[in-house]
Amino acid sequence: MASGEIRKIAVVGNAGGGKTTLSRRLARVHDLPLTHVDAIQFVAGMQIRPHRDSIQRLNEIQGQPSWIIDGYGPLDIIEKRFQASDRVVFIDFPLWRHYWWCTKRQIQNLWSKREELPEGCNELTWAHTVKLYKTLWRVHKLMRPELLRIFARENLKGKVVYVRTLKDWKRLSKSGVS
Repeated sequence: MASGEIRKIAVVGNAGGGKTTLSRRLARVHDLPLTHVDAIQFVAGMQIRPHRDSIQRLNEIQGQPSWIIDGYGPLDIIEKRFQASDRVVFIDFPLWRHYWWCTKRQIQNLWSKREELPEGCNELTWAHTVKLYKTLWRVHKLMRPELLRIFARENLKGKVVYVRTLKDWKRLSKSGVS
């Protein structure tokens, strides 16, 4: 890798934080192939793909020379992704913003589904909305503290870009990561 060249970016954060939109923009800015974890992890009917299959597919992508991976996926391989990344973008907005943006996304689903989801996936159900809101809370209370511990490790220092404000998000979406 040439000095300063970014070839592998992991983008993580709670649902509704703009990971996918930011990842698309970063893919254009850095000219990198983009993978949405939701496209791998979900199959028709919003069912979860078998764990082993998701791990295999993500490991194949993580083994490529360049990529942006948007989302979490199975937790047993996410640390390897962070270590393989040149940068890890952690979208860490206040919880209220994630709830607000998820609510907007659910309303937008009335007119169009998220294009990164596989065919046959419908997020526009009451059951999915309840699950989504519960997931937001669990990720914030359980996953976020664990991620912060992981990001504090010596081998990740200098790799993590924290996005905590809308200004941070907009700046990154325009200029990319360095």
